[in-house]
Amino acid sequence: MSSMNTSVIHPSRKKRRLNPFVRRNIAGYLLCSPMILGLLIFVFYPMFQTFIYSFQSTNGISGTFNSVTNYKWIFKDDMFWDALKNTAIMSVMAVLIDIVVCFVLASLINSLSYNKSFFKSIYFLPNVVSSVATALLFNFLFYPTDAGVINYFLSFLGIKPVGWLVQPGIAKFSIVLMGLWRSVGYDTILFLAGLQSIPREYYEAAKVDGASGLQRWWHITIPNMKPIFAFMIIMQVIGTLKRFDDVWLIGGIGGNPGGSLQTVVLYIYRNAWISRDVGIASAASVVLFAITLIITIVNYRLMNKER
Repeated sequence: MSSMNTSVIHPSRKKRRLNPFVRRNIAGYLLCSPMILGLLIFVFYPMFQTFIYSFQSTNGISGTFNSVTNYKWIFKDDMFWDALKNTAIMSVMAVLIDIVVCFVLASLINSLSYNKSFFKSIYFLPNVVSSVATALLFNFLFYPTDAGVINYFLSFLGIKPVGWLVQPGIAKFSIVLMGLWRSVGYDTILFLAGLQSIPREYYEAAKVDGASGLQRWWHITIPNMKPIFAFMIIMQVIGTLKRFDDVWLIGGIGGNPGGSLQTVVLYIYRNAWISRDVGIASAASVVLFAITLIITIVNYRLMNKER
């Protein structure tokens, strides 16, 4: 009889143990619920629906299942491969230039003994400018004749006007410079935060041991900045792969000049809203997500690999 009573009472005891925990944390759950609900509605549901659409011939309202036809189509579409190549080139240029420039600027600011806050504020200002305003500004700066600000100053050096945004070979580099101008402040501050987190004792001990400035930079600064480098590379890659608004404002839906600014996101937009082929656009979105995920995982493992 006692064993039967124990088996009956035991679940109720477990229930009483859970009630205080639920009561203590119910406020936290309620406060988090709007954010969780927003993520489910505006992030995870669209991702799931995009994956479903990628296997359909649909205009976004009605459609029919067509298996992997959409994926076969985009992998045979020369325009998709051109867009992917353009995106990859701009991504590599953006990552390399941004990492080098921002790390150098952060190092210079960190070496100052005064006015650090002033320089941080000055460099961060472009980050608050919208992408639309940035595109309009650089359209004026990169005007292909002497009327453009940059070409006007280059004329004093005897350099002929450069078609910054009208020559396919130069347009990609111009777009990368435009993106650098916007992101340099935010990225520099992140690098600066990483530099300031390195204990000064490391440098002092290395200096006592006779290490030169270059040796201290190579053996102390770079290894301690590795997590920041990994984070910055991942964020830059993601940012450039999904870049759309400023590129669209400069090159239009065709990615002009000559399709050199046609990115994967522009390709997705063109199929979804111009051609109304949401199935093709969804398949391209899934492929772009897979590429971004693979690059992120590989970069994370490489930068965090134990030596």
